[in-house]
Amino acid sequence: MKGDKKILALSVLILLLAVCFGSYAIYRSTASGTGSVKAAAWSVKVNETDIETASFTFDYDDITWTTLTGYNDTIAPGSSGTITIPVDATGSEVDVLLTAQLGTLSLPAGMTVSITSGASQTISYSTAANAMKSSVVLSIDWPGSDSDSSTKDGTDLAAKGTTLSIPVTLTAKQSIANHNS
Repeated sequence: MKGDKKILALSVLILLLAVCFGSYAIYRSTASGTGSVKAAAWSVKVNETDIETASFTFDYDDITWTTLTGYNDTIAPGSSGTITIPVDATGSEVDVLLTAQLGTLSLPAGMTVSITSGASQTISYSTAANAMKSSVVLSIDWPGSDSDSSTKDGTDLAAKGTTLSIPVTLTAKQSIANHNS
């Protein structure tokens, strides 16, 4: 009888192990598959030139003078104006994060330049015409007043031909938050 109990216990143990491992084997599976990655298109142009190689010199015609003081075609204290830098991300299939930053300025005493629009912006992905166009606006301000507008004096600068060094760095980054899939 003792031997029968051992055989019965051993049989029950084998049966339990078979059921456990058999059940585990039923629910065990593997899968395989293939995938593909499509890179989104990227195109950012500044002043109609690809941003990777963009380098521009703005001249008198690129400045919209809102106040022009000085004698004849000169700028002097009291002058102010803006430069608009066009940015076109048409052709990109993702949102474009654009930042603008001024470098070291070399300007006449008292003249300031600031980024008044577009310093940090998101150009949202769109297939609509002209929807991915934006701009960065720089404001030039020379506070004060010209001491003499009847003759050219020491503060007057020729509006044409005078070099103002205004380095601006535009950085465009791809946003992965929204994209064309």
